[in-house]
Amino acid sequence: MSTTKIIFNTPKKLKEALAKKARKQGLTMSAVFNLAAQAYVDDRIVLSTFERDLLDGLADAKAGRVTPQEEVFRELGL
Repeated sequence: MSTTKIIFNTPKKLKEALAKKARKQGLTMSAVFNLAAQAYVDDRIVLSTFERDLLDGLADAKAGRVTPQEEVFRELGL
């Protein structure tokens, strides 16, 4: 089986909690991430509508696809 390396950022406290729990269960963080990734691909992990909307919003903000708050207020007459 061929593997590849993935590098991403995660909050330090989350990483520490994950590492601690994985160690207690005799797993590596890599194993946990691979299990989670496979479960997501197999549709055994489903994001809520809120989570999907939040992720979409973050992606839009990073890509600059946002409307400034002042413009939104103006369009709403506020």
